[in-house]
Amino acid sequence: MAKYNIGGYIFDDENKAKKAAKELKAVEYILGQIKDADEKGVLSVYKKLLNQRPFSTEIGMGFLSQLRQNLVSSGAFTEEDIPLVYSLDESDDTSKDNPTSAVQSKENEEKLKEKPKVKKKIADKSVVSGDDHLKELKRLKLINRILLILCITLLLCVLGMFYVNSTINSPTILNYEEKLIDKYSSWEQELTEREAAVKEKELQQQ
Repeated sequence: MAKYNIGGYIFDDENKAKKAAKELKAVEYILGQIKDADEKGVLSVYKKLLNQRPFSTEIGMGFLSQLRQNLVSSGAFTEEDIPLVYSLDESDDTSKDNPTSAVQSKENEEKLKEKPKVKKKIADKSVVSGDDHLKELKRLKLINRILLILCITLLLCVLGMFYVNSTINSPTILNYEEKLIDKYSSWEQELTEREAAVKEKELQQQ
């Protein structure tokens, strides 16, 4: 049987794997939208997601659980202010028609409260990839800015070199050797003249 790895989760069913892949893209999009939002904005998005119930795989459910955990950890709200993540076992229609289902739904909520550690493990595993994705985007943006600054700096240096070369009368790389040879020749001639003058004085003193 083929296995599909989506966001660190293994799926045996192809249809469920496709659904998980869509949910992963949705999670990445939502993370991009709320990265600069404050706690109230994140809570608003979280509540909208609970009302819409767009997720039904481990990817999306884990994301919702981690989002709630982050809101609780922020200290901006109490746990009562942040609704619990809906359970995939719950069904609104069956709850209305069947009182037993409603009782079971309540029992499921109690189980979720009693076993937060299990839920937290699922959340951590699913949204780590999203956090890593955000960090990678920030790192690439920073590198892009640094490279842009370096390119501009190098361009300015090259333009400055052309400007200096065109405005001042200094030897360039092409004629630098010729200038040095001319200077050396003049020094050699001056030294020869001085030596001749010294010899002439010595002869006069004798």
